[in-house]
Amino acid sequence: MSINRRLSNPALNNNQQYELNEEWNNFMKKIGEVSGLVKDMASGDKDKADAAKAIADEYLKGKVILDEDVKMKVKDDRTVINLKAFQSLEKKDAGEIDKDAWMAEVSKDAHRRALDRKIRKEKADTLKTQAVKAFRRQEYDRALSYYNRAIEQVKDNSMLYCDRALTNIKLGNYEKVFNDCEWALRLNENSFKARLYKAKAYKELEEFDKLQECRRELDEMFAQHDDLIKYFLDKKEGIDEDADGVE
Repeated sequence: MSINRRLSNPALNNNQQYELNEEWNNFMKKIGEVSGLVKDMASGDKDKADAAKAIADEYLKGKVILDEDVKMKVKDDRTVINLKAFQSLEKKDAGEIDKDAWMAEVSKDAHRRALDRKIRKEKADTLKTQAVKAFRRQEYDRALSYYNRAIEQVKDNSMLYCDRALTNIKLGNYEKVFNDCEWALRLNENSFKARLYKAKAYKELEEFDKLQECRRELDEMFAQHDDLIKYFLDKKEGIDEDADGVE
């Protein structure tokens, strides 16, 4: 589902809004607790300030603090008390203003990630085009390099893994075929090419028991491609375009 569709889905928006509200409420509760310590520290009353500082030190060390029967514990000593920030909270209704700003930032982050994904996909498409050209010129090492770089950009495209698997078959790197086929099947459990290329690698490695297992799956799931399966598995060099259009 695209990001635009997710953002336009009322059910998802309501769920996301609920989660954001819950997270914000928890966050603001902690701010309120720490804000009380900050006010005491800045009160000018030495005794009160010293007591608040002692509690803050315990809080930052990760020790449990009891506050209205609520136990709190800090996992890492990364808290920085910003006096100016809390002073600004006292001057305005930050609960609503900062919440809106924070949610706007979440939306911007989603947009940035969507844009980054689009750019990476375009790079991957360009690299795949170069890989296909190199493959057809039988420059398999160069094709492999392009496929490697394409997969670095987009890791959830099953066809890229299949294409790289076939390139490794051409290079005789049969052991490397299986990992790409497994990734392709995770992304698309009905991938014909992934099963076909895995069977070819098992045959070339003379692992005939595993070959027969793959062959049974192919016969059961893709009986309509029986001639293509036989041709590919029996042919010494494999095929380049004959499986095009079949995923």
